[in-house]
Amino acid sequence: MFEPMSTKTVTDSEIIALQKKVEFCFQLAEAFFNHKFHHSHCNFKQRGRAAGTAHLQKNELRFNHFMFQQNPVEFLNTVVPHEVAHIIVYQIYGTSVRPHGKEWQAVMRKVYQLPPNRTHAFEVPPLKSSYLYACACRQHEFTKRRHSRAQKGVEYICKECHACLTFLKDLHQAER
Repeated sequence: MFEPMSTKTVTDSEIIALQKKVEFCFQLAEAFFNHKFHHSHCNFKQRGRAAGTAHLQKNELRFNHFMFQQNPVEFLNTVVPHEVAHIIVYQIYGTSVRPHGKEWQAVMRKVYQLPPNRTHAFEVPPLKSSYLYACACRQHEFTKRRHSRAQKGVEYICKECHACLTFLKDLHQAER
């Protein structure tokens, strides 16, 4: 089932293609497990860097229209099964398993015949406002939300050099 979004950029054919792929992924899982799953609602409400998210308790799949438009075939063939696999694993195992754990990986490999990739290669939308932070090895761009949290005392650590990130400048202000 598809939940429409308020934006006018999503076309009917895009909605139909997404719905069909979600339904197909559920059908593959039902045939594999010989079990009827509760099919998720889907929409194009996902924003930011994520191509999609599975909201398990709501049984909702959110997809990023900005990324979908870049390569609809690749998106439908990789992102949709990835997110449906999360719903399938949740409906079988509940919350006792890791999001990208062995159960999810097995669904990706055995049900969808796909490598269990956790990341995508789509371009991410430009940030409306961004903030520059630095560590010992490089610079990092923060979103407004992450910057706000850092200003309130949340410390962010670089995954590479393990140094604390420090604020340098507001990139949006620097452009003006």
